[in-house]
Amino acid sequence: MAPADPANLRSDARTALGVLGRFLILGCIGFGGPTAHIALFERQLVVRRRWLDPTAFASLLALSIALPGPSSSQLAFALGHQRAGMLGALAAAVGFTLPSMLLMTGAVVGLSFAADARSAGWMLGLHAAAAGVVMLAVIAMARSHLVGPGRAAIAAGATIAALGCHAPWLPIATIVLAACLGQLLSPDAHPHDEAPSLRLPSRAATVMAGVLLVALIAGSFVLSILPDRGARLVAALIQAGSLVIGGGHVVLPLLERSVVDAGLLDQSLFAGGYALTQAVPGPLFSIASFLGATHGLPGGTASLLVWSIVCTTALMLPGMLMLLLAMRGWHGLAAWSGTSRALSGVAAAVTGLLAAAWIDPIATTLDWRSSVTVPGILIIVASVRLRLPIPLAIVGCAAWGWLMAS
Repeated sequence: MAPADPANLRSDARTALGVLGRFLILGCIGFGGPTAHIALFERQLVVRRRWLDPTAFASLLALSIALPGPSSSQLAFALGHQRAGMLGALAAAVGFTLPSMLLMTGAVVGLSFAADARSAGWMLGLHAAAAGVVMLAVIAMARSHLVGPGRAAIAAGATIAALGCHAPWLPIATIVLAACLGQLLSPDAHPHDEAPSLRLPSRAATVMAGVLLVALIAGSFVLSILPDRGARLVAALIQAGSLVIGGGHVVLPLLERSVVDAGLLDQSLFAGGYALTQAVPGPLFSIASFLGATHGLPGGTASLLVWSIVCTTALMLPGMLMLLLAMRGWHGLAAWSGTSRALSGVAAAVTGLLAAAWIDPIATTLDWRSSVTVPGILIIVASVRLRLPIPLAIVGCAAWGWLMAS
């Protein structure tokens, strides 16, 4: 294989600095979750700056949604790659993630000054906010993806299976089965006219991504059997990042079972961290920053920052490696009509898994007799109906919980 052109590398390096700056800005203003992020990327990078054409953007978006991992962060990674190669991809991923990681890490420092963060009223308010946000996500996904009795049946089956069996292999088995069943849902789907023009990773980069992904997943199983709590936390994040299809909302059930059930974090604190991710810009996977900082807090500032970075990387890296691994073969696959049918089944199953996550652990761990729970959920619902910013609603939930506990 011919060596890389030094002139191209220098050009990519200069362009990557611009990519980093642009995605730092997007990471600071990207409120609203994956759907809002995708719309923001399209408006800023496709319509206004013409980094790539709409067809190429749609193809990268479909690939990001189809793969496990944080869909909006994967899309940012892919857009950076189109602009400046691997350097641009890394710059986009770091720039988009850094603001939320720092905010979530700072939130842990703030929690450490609370007299009793686990039972504080404002934390109960955040728990109620998390319930409201996930409930609305389930409703929105059901409206979008459960078209027809077939997809509704897949979602119902996924919900029942997730509630009845807590085996770690269940989510991926459910998704694989749903992809097969999805072939029966849309017999009239048509292939795309032609594959879009994309900048693809080199064969060497693809092979390296595959090797690193296998090593990462294999290493996670080794870490998961060690007695050290930090090692088991990193293992749980790697495995969740390798399985989650559907973005930040769907990471909740996987992390809850591997982090909370294993005794690595209190349920109320976990729910509070999840709610905080809704109040900060950037990817919802920044909950990993919260988990890492919480684990590293007893060791001081340096330990807190290191664990935040390690855990954020552990949750996000598998999805980025899968994107590199799949990008070269995506052209042919995207043109096959069966792909859209399989993805429709996967989307239905993800909706069912998210519904199960709302029932257990969220709804089952809430104190429904509390003066905080129902009002907190209503605050979130009202904010959406009135088109108010979700971060303000979450702050309102925390404030209501604090007032009720005073």
